[in-house]
Amino acid sequence: MANKKTEISYSKGFKRIYFVIAGIWIALMSLSAFGDFSFCVIHGDKIYITGSTNANSIECVNYNTTSLIVEWLLMCGLVVPVYYFIVWIISGFKKNK
Repeated sequence: MANKKTEISYSKGFKRIYFVIAGIWIALMSLSAFGDFSFCVIHGDKIYITGSTNANSIECVNYNTTSLIVEWLLMCGLVVPVYYFIVWIISGFKKNK
């Protein structure tokens, strides 16, 4: 009975460590996405060829919202298959009782 209390649950520890690392990864990918948007410059009263003005025109160099969202989803979605791949590897080391 005392032996069960001294056993360490590696699976719970692994899950906690992995979820913390995955949360940090997703936060870094989100900061990267916001950083890409920060290169946009807001021009006040920009005059177009037609002579009309727009008080809040935004000029972004090589910025595409759709590609940014797809990239963010792919990079953040990687945490799920990586988790199952690591669990599959670790389950191969477990001894059958």
